[in-house]
Amino acid sequence: MILDNTLIVKTMTLFGASLRRLPALSRLSRVSGCDQVRCLSGGRRGGRLTESSVFLQSGHRIQELPVVVRKVRDVWEFYNKMGLESPDTKPEETHLKLLPKEINEEEKEIIEGFNRCFNSSSIFRLLETIPTSEVTPPVAAHAYKKLVELENKYESSDSNNQSVVPKGRPDQPHSFFRSAFITLLLDIICKGKNPSAILEGLSASMRDNHSDDKAAHKDKLLEELLVCVGDGHFSLQDICKAVHVLSVFYPNSKQCREVNDKLWFGILDQSRVMNTEDIVSVFSTLPHLGKSRHMIMKLLENKSMEQWQDFKTGDIVEILRVLHSLKYDRMDPLFMKMITRWLSVHLHKINEREMLAIVYSFLHLEYTDKVFIKALEKIIKLKGLKIQEHDLMCTISSYCQVMRIRSPVILEGLGQYFIESHKALSVPQVGALAPVFGQLDFHPPNGFRFWELLEFYLDVKFNQFTPVEMINLLVSFIYIEKYPINFTSKIFNPFFMDRLHSQPDEIVAISRQQLKLFDTGMKLECRGYEGPFLPKETHIRSITSDIRVIRTVKKIVDPMADVVGDIRRIATSIVLSNLPLHPLYLVDMVIYPSSGATLTRLGFNTNNSSSVAVLVHPPEHYDRTGEHLVGSQAMRVRQLTAMGFRVMSINMSQVNRLVMHPDKLRDHLQELYKKVILNSTKK
Repeated sequence: MILDNTLIVKTMTLFGASLRRLPALSRLSRVSGCDQVRCLSGGRRGGRLTESSVFLQSGHRIQELPVVVRKVRDVWEFYNKMGLESPDTKPEETHLKLLPKEINEEEKEIIEGFNRCFNSSSIFRLLETIPTSEVTPPVAAHAYKKLVELENKYESSDSNNQSVVPKGRPDQPHSFFRSAFITLLLDIICKGKNPSAILEGLSASMRDNHSDDKAAHKDKLLEELLVCVGDGHFSLQDICKAVHVLSVFYPNSKQCREVNDKLWFGILDQSRVMNTEDIVSVFSTLPHLGKSRHMIMKLLENKSMEQWQDFKTGDIVEILRVLHSLKYDRMDPLFMKMITRWLSVHLHKINEREMLAIVYSFLHLEYTDKVFIKALEKIIKLKGLKIQEHDLMCTISSYCQVMRIRSPVILEGLGQYFIESHKALSVPQVGALAPVFGQLDFHPPNGFRFWELLEFYLDVKFNQFTPVEMINLLVSFIYIEKYPINFTSKIFNPFFMDRLHSQPDEIVAISRQQLKLFDTGMKLECRGYEGPFLPKETHIRSITSDIRVIRTVKKIVDPMADVVGDIRRIATSIVLSNLPLHPLYLVDMVIYPSSGATLTRLGFNTNNSSSVAVLVHPPEHYDRTGEHLVGSQAMRVRQLTAMGFRVMSINMSQVNRLVMHPDKLRDHLQELYKKVILNSTKK
């Protein structure tokens, strides 16, 4: 008798209490909270499997995940599978015993015979001589694999070559003789319940381009795989291998993920004996999962934090590699802290190449904490100039720029490393290492020697840098008040401009904006500069503003009006005249000396001494500690001061915390305003 889907689900409902006795389902209810099961249509007609779904709750998140439901042909087998007490009739044995994974000598001899075959007909002749009892699942899987390899080689070779496979033979593609042999091999593979054989058969079926029944063969092996996973024949490592095989099983990656999602139950079922090797293997499957990925990630987080001390360096590198490949999923911060804690304990065991991979992964994950920063500082202190892997130091430099880590220990080490190793550094490496000082407004140690060597390096290899790299480098020097006047003639040069405009359109736009910033910065701060060399903008162009800054400015207009005494003296979002339309030259708020002065223009070559420029700085304008402005914002304050403005800097995060306390907010703004007025009076 065959029970349909509805009957199975109803039976599950009737025996709900007893269903909890199944080990996998009981763990499922503890870990994820199985709320209900509902039947869905699916499965091949006449097959052994159909599809259902379960709702899993983890915290406040509820997911619907696919599950494979096996159709039952024997009610006593159904009782046995559910762990219920069955009547006196014993369930029949429906599966063969699981064959050992180790290949015996006889199997090795047969497999070596297949390896000596040079075409498909020789494989068929060899199979005819072997007794059926000796064709075990590993032998059948290898025979199928070798057959597909030889046939693909035959198809890809010269069709005029008669020595490969003679035409007209019964082993030619699409023949009945061939189909009968392959059907026999697949039956042996499926009946054996051998994970290695099934996976090898799946891999071969994907490359079998000579069978009219290719889709049926794939479905048959896939069905057997799902049955074996449900019956517990696949270990956790075998399930992970199956996920990787199925990730390329179909041309459509979405369809591959849907199939892989049906294996989550097997992973959960085997998770009770999960070790670190298993954890890493399951991590490698995450990019190939869809709906079940979040649930598997939570399982891995818990298991990893239980066994974090047992991980090896290669395990951590592989986990970070996988996390880097996940675009929209983020791990729990506690899990990332576990990794940095592991690094701090095992730092002495990590070589330079492994540390490079770890820092690179943290860079793209955009994660940092105090423990990891201290680990980097320890590396700089202990090894420093002895580091042979230049890319490690350059990646640390890029990491500090992206994460705004203004650590004196790290930055001083990077500066000294450049002085000692500049001859061995490539152009991309210098392009990654040199900007960090300007970006973070930090003067390198032994500054005269550093800048002398860097200027010489850039001069010699100027043409090897891309235009956008060179311009960004020179602008970063201006951030730190180092003015590369000797490179002016090389930049404002027709040949350089031709190279600049030969870049992709997006890069050209960035390069032109940075070039205007360079031209303006040199004009405002460098006395010997003969520019500006770029023409003024005459066409209408808009500028993008930070919406967070705009909201904060609106919040402080009224409290600021109470401080200055007249709201008509305040204007917001002022674009400075005679300067390029750049975010650095947009003043968030200006306090004029009188209401009538609001009609006057402010900018370059105007009288700005009576006005106060109020700048609202979001967290990105500061280093990670929130104490120092980054290089671009430090230059912004410096240039506004050079133009005569009295600059008042406001920390956006601090102001937003005081919005709920109007009196404290007004007092804070009044203190900042008085400080600015007092400093200008002293000058």
